[in-house]
Amino acid sequence: MQEWYMPMQRNKLMAQTITVTGRGTVTAKPDTVIITLGVRTEHANVQEALAENAKRANAVIHALKAIGVSDEDIDTASFSIYPKYNYSNGTNTLTGYEVEHIFDIIVKDTKKVGNIYDTTVTSGANIARHIQFRLANEQPYYQQALMLAVKNAKEKAIVIARTLGLPMQDIPLQIKEESRAASFPPAPYSMTTLAESSTAPPIQTQDITITATVQAVFSY
Repeated sequence: MQEWYMPMQRNKLMAQTITVTGRGTVTAKPDTVIITLGVRTEHANVQEALAENAKRANAVIHALKAIGVSDEDIDTASFSIYPKYNYSNGTNTLTGYEVEHIFDIIVKDTKKVGNIYDTTVTSGANIARHIQFRLANEQPYYQQALMLAVKNAKEKAIVIARTLGLPMQDIPLQIKEESRAASFPPAPYSMTTLAESSTAPPIQTQDITITATVQAVFSY
């Protein structure tokens, strides 16, 4: 019986069936923010550039810890040393070095983002690269979107069946999860050099959109 069942099932999917795509969307407020910022220093001597960078970077880390940011939420994203040249009369002349130390800072309270910027700039940070809004646990929202996608697929199939006067079955013969996606709001900062002094910037969070898509096959 099992050897014959699958071919019969495939034939059933090919004839007397309705195939639809369902989509479900859920929006949620972000509960986690990842800030990418850092320290850039320049000096004619590479050791001086490194020393100054280390001093300012350590001051930034110390200030972050003082306002409650843990070690686990401060990661080095990149550390770079760039030679600087002056091009004149067809000749490149080494003029100094630029050192960058970039951090990813995980902020678990979105209301503290502005204060994080203010604290780091006051302590020596002078580069802002990115700000990312995230959900600590996206799964419950995706499951809700998936439920809505299945419901949407069934509603579409019912409309088609009723329009054509077909006796559609309620339970799908086949259902396939096609894709999942989360749309994150754009970052208000990107590749920006921060001023040496600053007040806390007003960071406005935007909703995150979670989308699920399924394909369902119903018989009639």
